Amino acid sequence: MKTLTLRPRLGIKSIETIEQILGEKFPKYFSDFLIKNAGLSHFECIFIDKNNQSWMVHEYNSYKDLYGLTNEFIGVYKRKMVPFAHDSGGWHFCLCFDDEYKHEIFIHRWTDHEVEERFLKIADSFEEFIEGLQAE
Repeated sequence: MKTLTLRPRLGIKSIETIEQILGEKFPKYFSDFLIKNAGLSHFECIFIDKNNQSWMVHEYNSYKDLYGLTNEFIGVYKRKMVPFAHDSGGWHFCLCFDDEYKHEIFIHRWTDHEVEERFLKIADSFEEFIEGLQAE
């Protein structure tokens, strides 16, 4: 049977819109990842951080969540965070664009944590995060 060609999961214009909100350009590797993976899930979904804490990626965010949550994090928390994925409970995996933590990965734990403890660093880079993902 004929193999059909997939459209990008996220378009360049959508990425540019989020970059405008953020006031920053995405690294090419991050844009490329979103274009191919937005709205999808993978078998490699477990990340174990340096403290041996296990985190599970349920799904990579679609444009609606990328746009809405980036706006929320800037407005509410004054943090330049792009939530690119979430776990099954709704916690968000974020690429940080704050000067002090540029391109590090944080988890946004919006339930059961005080505001000042909601963002927890779990990886030094997006590459470390992706390379560290393993199957269940």
